[in-house]
Amino acid sequence: MNHSKLAIRTLGTLGAAALMATGVAVTPAAAQTFVPCLTDALAGAITDANTSGGTLALAPGCIYTLTTPLPSIQNTITIMGGGATITRDPAASTFRILKVDSTGNLDLCDAIIANGDATGDFGGGIRNDGALTVRRSLIRDNHADYSGGIGGNTGSTTLVDHSVISGNSALHNGGGLSNDGNMTITSSTVVNNTALELGGGVANDATLTVSQSNVFDNSASGPTGAGGGIANFGGAGATTTLTRSKVDSNSATNAPGGVYNNGGSVTLDFTAVFPNSPTNCFGSPTAVPGCVA
Repeated sequence: MNHSKLAIRTLGTLGAAALMATGVAVTPAAAQTFVPCLTDALAGAITDANTSGGTLALAPGCIYTLTTPLPSIQNTITIMGGGATITRDPAASTFRILKVDSTGNLDLCDAIIANGDATGDFGGGIRNDGALTVRRSLIRDNHADYSGGIGGNTGSTTLVDHSVISGNSALHNGGGLSNDGNMTITSSTVVNNTALELGGGVANDATLTVSQSNVFDNSASGPTGAGGGIANFGGAGATTTLTRSKVDSNSATNAPGGVYNNGGSVTLDFTAVFPNSPTNCFGSPTAVPGCVA
C-alpha cells in the first residue's frame, strides 16, 4: 500500500466544503484575519493574535516555507488552514513548526505541518505545553529526539481528530506522537512513523485515549526498539485505552511489535492488535489483557 497516497486521500476530505458537510462550524469571515501567502505575514499574524486571541485564515493551498521559527502560541488562536502547508525550509537551521505555550490554546484545522526538526528536544512538528486541537490535518515528515510529529508535554491537553500522522521520526520515543499529559486520538490514522526506542507510532507515559483509529506500519527500529505501534510506560500512572481501533502491521527489533506495556495499564475495547512483528503484545513487562500472542 502506498501510504503517501493514503495520507493524501485522507487530507482530500479537508477544506471548507468538507467542514460544512460535516456540520463543523465555520467562523464568519468578518471575525477572521486573512494571512497572505507570505511567511512574514504568518509570523506577524500570530504575534498580533497573541495579544487578544483570534482566528487566522491562511491563504488556501499556500506553502508557507519557514527559514526562522514562528512565534509561540500564547493565547486562544484558531488557524483555518484551507489546505495550506507550513513547512521548514530544508536548508534552514533546525526548529519545530509550532509551539503552544502553557497559556496557549491552539485549534489547527485543515492544514499540513511538515519538515519540522526539534533535534535535541521534544515535538518536531508541534510541541504542546497548553491546549491543542488538530482537526482534519496532516502532520508529516517531522523529527525530534522525542515526539517526532506531535508532543504533548506534562499538564497539556491534546486532541487529534480526523487527521493523519505520517512519516515522522524520533531518535528515542514516540515517532508519530508522544504524550506526557492527556491526549485523545479519534478517527485518525498513525502510519509509517519511526522511533529508535519505544513507540514507533505513539509513546505514552500519562493518559492516552485512542478511538476509531488505525495505528499501522510504524516501527521501533533501534537495537532496543519495542512497541512499534504503541508504547505505554512510566509506571502505574500510564494509562492507554483503545476503543474500536486497530493496531496492525507494526514492527520492532524486540518483542512486542504491536503494543508494549511497562508498569501501566492498557485496555482494549473492541480493538484488534494483529498482525504485528515479532509479536503483538507478548514480551511486554506488563501483560496487555485481551491481546493474543
